[in-house]
Amino acid sequence: MNHPNLPPAAFPVACVVRHGQTAHAGAHSHACGQLIYPQLGGVLLETVNSLIRLAPDRAAWIPEGVSHGIAIDRSFRYYSLYISRDLLRRDETCVLPVRPLMRELILDASQWASESSDVATAKALVLVDEIQRAQSIDSAIRIPDDPRIENICRTLEQNPGSAKTIDDWADEAGVSSKTLQRYFVSATGMSFQQWRNRVRMAKAVELHAAGLRIIDVAMTVGYSTEGAYAQAFRKFYGYPPSRLRLDGASITRPRPQP
Repeated sequence: MNHPNLPPAAFPVACVVRHGQTAHAGAHSHACGQLIYPQLGGVLLETVNSLIRLAPDRAAWIPEGVSHGIAIDRSFRYYSLYISRDLLRRDETCVLPVRPLMRELILDASQWASESSDVATAKALVLVDEIQRAQSIDSAIRIPDDPRIENICRTLEQNPGSAKTIDDWADEAGVSSKTLQRYFVSATGMSFQQWRNRVRMAKAVELHAAGLRIIDVAMTVGYSTEGAYAQAFRKFYGYPPSRLRLDGASITRPRPQP
């Protein structure tokens, strides 16, 4: 593909690596595009109309001028790459799958300032190609293509509040629960319970954004009490749902700790 000429005055990619136990950044924007990638832990990213959980298998691209905030309540290490619009123009906020090459380039970007201009430029152009070619993905859970569990996953995605246990699903499939558990781990890298929990938590964020009460969200995603749901939500996101201030259909940044 054709690339624009790189500005001669300054290298068009800056990398900042942040790490710690907690981090909070209120609504802000940048004069250039930003790629956020959590190498360790998770990042709760908020834009005007969405709340997105980033994990080490995905990154978020935020165009210049787009307001966003970040909240992290657990150990983390994440990379922020600030990329000049002269080098990369992608105008929609999106979540991108992080393939091995993109991941290695992101992690290497913190060293580019000490490398020769030619080497750093070559790497930057490859990274830009990776970002531009990457297909944006829904922040919700993706369905694995393993036919042995695909129907189960689709059913759970449509009805995350289903009370069926892995034993119930195993009986329907005519296999043992241990065998079904192995299928899940092989196809998703997660146990059945972990995969179902991710589906429930993704749905929960969607319901909170729609303005539902906490108890209604809890019942919809399979919890019999608000307390049990709040505990699960906090364990997954690092925040209890009560810290999300609802404003119509949007979730604004979490309330500060007292």
